[in-house]
Amino acid sequence: MDELISNLSRDELKNLIQVFDIQIAVVIVLIVYFTRNFVAKLILKIFNIFLKKKEPLEENEMYKPIKKMYIFMGCYLAVKILPISIRMSIIMTSVFKSVLIIFITKIINSTILVTDSKLFRSGRNKNETVSNFICKIARLITWIISIYIILVFVLGFTQINGLVAGLGIGTVVISLAAQDTVKSLFSGITILSEKPFVIGDWIEVGNYAGTVIDISFRSTRIRCADNSIITIPNSTITSEYVINWNRLKSRRYDVNLHLNMNDVNPEKIKNIIKELKVVICSKDYVQRDNVYVGFNGITDYSYNIKIFLYVTETNYSKYLKLEEDLNCEFLNVLAKENVGLAYPTQTVNINNVENKNI
Repeated sequence: MDELISNLSRDELKNLIQVFDIQIAVVIVLIVYFTRNFVAKLILKIFNIFLKKKEPLEENEMYKPIKKMYIFMGCYLAVKILPISIRMSIIMTSVFKSVLIIFITKIINSTILVTDSKLFRSGRNKNETVSNFICKIARLITWIISIYIILVFVLGFTQINGLVAGLGIGTVVISLAAQDTVKSLFSGITILSEKPFVIGDWIEVGNYAGTVIDISFRSTRIRCADNSIITIPNSTITSEYVINWNRLKSRRYDVNLHLNMNDVNPEKIKNIIKELKVVICSKDYVQRDNVYVGFNGITDYSYNIKIFLYVTETNYSKYLKLEEDLNCEFLNVLAKENVGLAYPTQTVNINNVENKNI
């Protein structure tokens, strides 16, 4: 073996070493590729044991970033083994450090600063809106710190004072051009402090109504009844009236029954009113202290029975079902008494006049 090596020329030996290095690099890449899932799950398992969590490993927010970081580190190690120039090696090291910091930032943002993180919640005082807002601010701060570390400590950008001065001038220009955005940002802080609504509430803002699905720095998104999503600037919300239907303690039901004049008399009207009260008071969701059923008016074509009550259900979709139930019950009472509902009518009398010659 020694004789064989000694007989090889310098160029042949160099080529042999290069081929051997390439083979090692390929083996490293293959090992990293086929062990990526195992290593990521092992790290997550240790992490869950440390935090006493019982979350499926594949559903953990750290799973994909850790797996990608492991593959990237393996590829970097394989490239470092290859015979490359010193200049290229320095560039590769800087790129590796920069990308590694980015991966670490993603892992931090996907674990500690997720929406349902316990870092911003404790006990029963769980405010999803505030938690979302704080998490977004924290994620922004971590990215700013990461970019600063990459520029100063990795890339060696030491002229930070000039950069800050330039950013100062740029900030003035940007702030003048983005006054509405800044206004919306402060409006978002106002929404979080006053809490006129939170995520999940059904609100009405101006001409729009829907369920709040997100509150960000600049805007609030609501899902309307037709399942469309509307993004409203926070400045518009703070300048408009906001109706939060989820803050209701009860919902009002109000209806007028226009009875056909030919089907009723005073005695029958009294019987209908009694039966309607019995039906209403038999419902568990009706607040019995605020029920009114009475004969409140006469029009040109009908006798009117006014029904006014409150139900305990505040959810709008569920309230519609209760409203449907009450309407059907009232129609059953009228059908039982053989009374129909009236509609506006007008009687026209036509007199035949004979034409006479004068």
